[in-house]
Amino acid sequence: MAIDRTIQTKRSGATMDSLKVPDNINEKLSHNAYKGSKTNAAAEEIFSSNRYSKQTRFGAADNKYEGSEHRARVRRDDPIDDSFIPKPDPNKKAPDLLHQGVKVGSAYVERKKVIIWITVALVLLICALLFLPPLMNSTTQDTTVDFNRNIFQKMGMTEFKTYALSNYSVYNQEAFSSEKNENYRVIEMTVHVQNSSPFQVVIPQYKALYVPTMYEDKVCYVTSSKRAATKDGEGKVVGDVIEGFQGKDVTIELMINVADMTEEELDECVTGMVLSTVNAKKKIAKNIYVPCLPAVLFISNAVTVQLDP
Repeated sequence: MAIDRTIQTKRSGATMDSLKVPDNINEKLSHNAYKGSKTNAAAEEIFSSNRYSKQTRFGAADNKYEGSEHRARVRRDDPIDDSFIPKPDPNKKAPDLLHQGVKVGSAYVERKKVIIWITVALVLLICALLFLPPLMNSTTQDTTVDFNRNIFQKMGMTEFKTYALSNYSVYNQEAFSSEKNENYRVIEMTVHVQNSSPFQVVIPQYKALYVPTMYEDKVCYVTSSKRAATKDGEGKVVGDVIEGFQGKDVTIELMINVADMTEEELDECVTGMVLSTVNAKKKIAKNIYVPCLPAVLFISNAVTVQLDP
């Protein structure tokens, strides 16, 4: 082995000049890989030209630093330009809160729908308070027939008919056909009127809204019995007033031509009628009134009237 030979050479006192490279090694060293490839040649060229032995220059860095320092100084010295502050977009819409859900019971309902429901309910409530009429119902025990009234006591038929057209709600003028006082009956009907609104209700007059067909020529007039005294003694109809959230019994007067009528026919005529208010209105403020729908009264079948006392 080579190691052994070297040891032997040293021991024998031989010099380095006497050493020889083996032949097979010389052949390997003559190969291109050991003579210097292209990569090794490029490296030798780089390092032989002292390319990396020069001192580093910081001129470019100095220039950049001086420029940035100048820009910083300008920013410190110049006032802030508001034109660069971001401004809100005028076309940007705010978040739509109407479409958010609101929990109603166990389900979620769109807030917009809840607002609509509340608005509709408030509008209906206001309309009900302002425009809905009071309730009317007839009472049976206080309906009477004035057998002793003399309608011609102060005036004849022609004058009375003219007076009735001016003051009462005349249903049929042909009913004033008889000149005899005994052919007419004045019926005073007590009606309860209930005002369910907080506003005062004023009812100037009443009228016959419907009369059975076979008795249409028998009904003379319908009116309120509440009158104010006048010079002629007959009095002017002033109607009825019902305060807010209160009820009141009012008297409605009817006059019927009972010529050739039986007591059953008179009763059928009266109980088949439908009455209503005329020009009813509600007082919502001082001297401010709004019209309301007419109140309707279906006369009860329990009402009884007698032809003779």
